[in-house]
Amino acid sequence: MTGIVCAYLKEAKPLIKYFDLKKVNDKFPIYENEKITLIISNQGKLNSAIATTFLLSTREISNIINFGIAGSSEFKIGEIFLVNKINNKFFPDILLSHPFSESEIICFDEVVESGNYKLVDMESEGFFKAGIKFLKAHQIHLIKIVSDNLLCFRPSDEFMNNLITPHLKNIEKYITSLKEDKKFDLRIVEELSKKYDLSFSQKEQFKNRVMYYFLNNLSLPQIDFKKSNRKNDFRRIMNEFKI
Repeated sequence: MTGIVCAYLKEAKPLIKYFDLKKVNDKFPIYENEKITLIISNQGKLNSAIATTFLLSTREISNIINFGIAGSSEFKIGEIFLVNKINNKFFPDILLSHPFSESEIICFDEVVESGNYKLVDMESEGFFKAGIKFLKAHQIHLIKIVSDNLLCFRPSDEFMNNLITPHLKNIEKYITSLKEDKKFDLRIVEELSKKYDLSFSQKEQFKNRVMYYFLNNLSLPQIDFKKSNRKNDFRRIMNEFKI
């Protein structure tokens, strides 16, 4: 099952309608069908962390998404992004191909009304820090839509619906592409790391590349070249697995 954490009901309403989610009685506002469970956390890092922890503690969640709006001084209202870095210190592993642009985000404790930021919000850090206690980094996803250019306002339901609705099909495609976490056959990682004497860091980078191939149902390249030195061998291996 895929979990979705939204700060506000206004953010969630287009998803609830599109995916035909039904409200269930629980400690939080939760909306579900057989494949998706969505929870409303309310504003802020702490609330997001608590709601994320609750959802991951009470449901069988294989992937979790923080979906919602974000402010930006650089991007246009209505642009959608998959977050690849939070506060310069948390890094979701984006291993799936996807239809979105990517961006970093800065998470604040209060509403930001000035400055130069690609994306800002108040929930992403709390969400990620809670999620990583239960899942791996490639199972944690953040999808943000720019709602304002650092302007403090209260968006109406109509505004939110018009903002989010054009992206629902791509959001659905992305959710559909998420797979249950499973044990991948990573023997090729062990074999080639040993054969070409890869360092721990190189091995981890190579492992992520191989997992990308598995997750996207791509055929694995066959590698059998003469060993030279670690740096060049690693470069050649990664080029063979070029994305």
